[in-house]
Amino acid sequence: MIKKALISTIVCGLLAGSAAAAEQAQLGVGVGLSASTTTVRVPIDIENNLRIEPEFGLNYQSADNNDFTKLSIGAGVYVMKQPAPKINLYFGGKALIDYDSYDYGNGADDSTTQFNLGGVFGFEYLFDRHFSAGGEAGAYLGLGDATTLSTVSLALLRYYF
Repeated sequence: MIKKALISTIVCGLLAGSAAAAEQAQLGVGVGLSASTTTVRVPIDIENNLRIEPEFGLNYQSADNNDFTKLSIGAGVYVMKQPAPKINLYFGGKALIDYDSYDYGNGADDSTTQFNLGGVFGFEYLFDRHFSAGGEAGAYLGLGDATTLSTVSLALLRYYF
């Protein structure tokens, strides 16, 4: 119950912050695809050199009567650089909360919650003022039910309004 309340509070805060920032900023929507997770993102360019990007991720896997579900919510804050007119580079930090649920098919189940902090580097190529494609790499320290170190790379597609 406490986990659900915490996640609901974070989601409401991210949405409220996104709506307030979007009134004065360039707003978009994006999809990130990695080997393990699909994320939906909301890039908000506050200024030419600052981006806030809330995200929500989902991963579901099923094999041999065992199910794994991962929900992820968080946001990144990035410094933006534009070395060429159609290329954006960004780097900064990201905080994520992951909730993992395991159903082993024999009546046993388990769940874990992880708080991840990491550094991120990414790029995007702007096809025009609305569409971009790019990639991102990050390294994360996970704290919670276990302490972990992990890396993630993914491909990104974004649409700007």
